[in-house]
Order: sequence, then structure tokens, then C-alpha cells
Amino acid sequence: MDRELKNRLAISFHAPEPERKESFIRNLRPREIGIPEMILTQIPYIRLPIWLFSLLIVAVAIGGSVLGMEDTEFQITILLPFNAALAILEAHRSRRYGMSELETATRFSLRSVVFARLVILGIVSGIVLCVSSPVIAVSFGRSTVSTAIRILIPYLITMMISLIIERSSLGRTHGYASFVIAGVSLTLIAWVYNCAPMILTGYEEFISVWGLPTVIVLLALTFAEQWKTVKNVEAFA
Repeated sequence: MDRELKNRLAISFHAPEPERKESFIRNLRPREIGIPEMILTQIPYIRLPIWLFSLLIVAVAIGGSVLGMEDTEFQITILLPFNAALAILEAHRSRRYGMSELETATRFSLRSVVFARLVILGIVSGIVLCVSSPVIAVSFGRSTVSTAIRILIPYLITMMISLIIERSSLGRTHGYASFVIAGVSLTLIAWVYNCAPMILTGYEEFISVWGLPTVIVLLALTFAEQWKTVKNVEAFA
């Protein structure tokens, strides 16, 4: 094939320069997403049992209050720590199902996903508390703040201890350690309510004086443990 024929073929089949190439490449880049929008995108990935259990707690609070069941507050107090245990399991779901490496390479890092799940589930637990406490307090003539404090303290202790254990070798080996902590919390609360009236009286007096500062300290410690979990989640994946 001579050179002239090669030149004619090159001219005939010459590909035109692509139009708006730079604009097309720029549009391929993912749109920037802020933290609130990123958290909202994770809501559909929270599993149905989490929502159902939260609704169950609210239903128990409203139903028990309407029916005048005096142990309604006790029931909510022992149920909410299991909500904390479910939140811990949900936050570490990627690790349990062997998806950590995949999520680490996606648009939202594993750290971001765990952060979003903890925020969402914390808000859900807060809503449950904000609905349950006033309903119980109004129905039984109690203080809303004191009722919320009594319910919240076991939840925060369970959440804090579970976060610490989940980062340990024991928590990585036994994925349901948080449920054990919730079970211990249930046992202690049931024992105090039913078998230790003196301790219960002392606890009520403690709540009336030191309840709010205690909740503030526990909230700060829980947030610190959540931050440690988010910060080190990829190291423990």
C-alpha cells in the first residue's frame, strides 16, 4: 500500500475532535455531598427490625400509660438498653458480614457509614425517649425530667460499655457482646426494682439531686466512645 493511499484513508476515516470534552469529564465527577445529606442517604439502609423495636418501645409506653400499668416505666427502662445493643450491632454490620473492605473503597468510607448509622440510631433513641417520658410522667403524675433521667441512665451505660467492648478483641470475636451487656443491665434493674427497695429508694434520692449532672457526664463519655469507634473503625474492620 503506497503512502498516498494511506494518507487518503487517514483523511477519509479521521475521527473528529470530541465536542464539549472537558464539560463531559467534569460532569463525571460525583457531586459534593454534605454531612446532613450523607446521613439521610443512609436511612434506607437501616434494617426493619431496628424501626420495629423502636416502635414497640413507644407502643409499650403509650399502651401501659393508657391502661394505667404502674410498671410501664420499668418496662421502658429495661427495653431501651436493648435498643442500644441493636444500634451497636447495626453500626458494626459491615464488619460482621465481611463487607468492610468493600465499603472502605466506596464513595462513603466505612468510617462515614458507621458515623451516619450511629447518628441515625441515636436520633431514633432520642425520639423514643422524648415520646415515652412525657407520656409516662403525665399518666402517673411524675416529673418528666426525672422520668427521662431514670430511663436514660441505663441506656447510656449500656451504650458506653458496649462501644468499649466492641473495639476489644472480645467484641470482635463475639459479635453479640452488646446484647450480653443489655441482659446484665436488665437483670440488675429487675433485681433493684423487685428485691432491693433500699437501693431503689437511695437511687431515687440520687436522681433527684445528681440525676441531671450524671446524665450530662454519661452523655459526654458516650459521645467520646462513639468518636473513638468512628475514628478507629477501619483499624478494627
